[in-house]
Amino acid sequence: MRRRKNEAFRLIPMAREGWRFVIPTLGLMLICMVLEWWGAAAFFLVLMLACGAFFRDPHRPVPIRPGLILSPADGKVISVAEVEIETVGGKRERLRRVGIFLSLFDAHIQRAPAFGTILSVRHTPGKFLNALNDKASEENENNLIWMETSMGTVGVRQIAGIIARRVVCKCRPRQHVLAGQRIGLIRFGSRTEAYFPLQARVLTRVGRKVQAGLSILAEMPVVKNPEAIRESFE
Repeated sequence: MRRRKNEAFRLIPMAREGWRFVIPTLGLMLICMVLEWWGAAAFFLVLMLACGAFFRDPHRPVPIRPGLILSPADGKVISVAEVEIETVGGKRERLRRVGIFLSLFDAHIQRAPAFGTILSVRHTPGKFLNALNDKASEENENNLIWMETSMGTVGVRQIAGIIARRVVCKCRPRQHVLAGQRIGLIRFGSRTEAYFPLQARVLTRVGRKVQAGLSILAEMPVVKNPEAIRESFE
């Protein structure tokens, strides 16, 4: 029964979290229609459609090729930089960071940038600065996810913004994830960052629009045997 229920939700390409916003606004719209409050009914109709669009979860034909690092989010690339960051077990590494800004008009589902194993998920409470601000990466409330992949350590940071006050993570340590698999969402405008080894050849640039699980951020030689990681999924 639970499987059928989940399949029913998947018939509409929208994240399940969106129903808690769509259903109440639908109810309010119907009440206004019964009372013939047409202006209010039109307002709730627009609000309902906006919520449905915000939480949309479209199917993506994920590129399958070893060595690809995919975008973890929809949005616009706002930074490409080399940074030093603490990864797993207190180890500090220099990695490439690609920052992506998600506007209210972007789908807000985050996806795994590569296939591998989740090493850690760390939630950090903090501020709610504008997601366009570089300080938001360190000072805003965020979830930092580290993965072991065939290319080395890869990370995804979900960052809250001025309006986005809710970061949802749908993965856990030791979980195996496929490239393009849904790993979380952020509500109402935010920022997402991808971290990957410096050896990777960056294939994106500042100002480019990207799509989660579809756009390629970088490509690099495979360090570990990808088949060994694939076998761990079976």
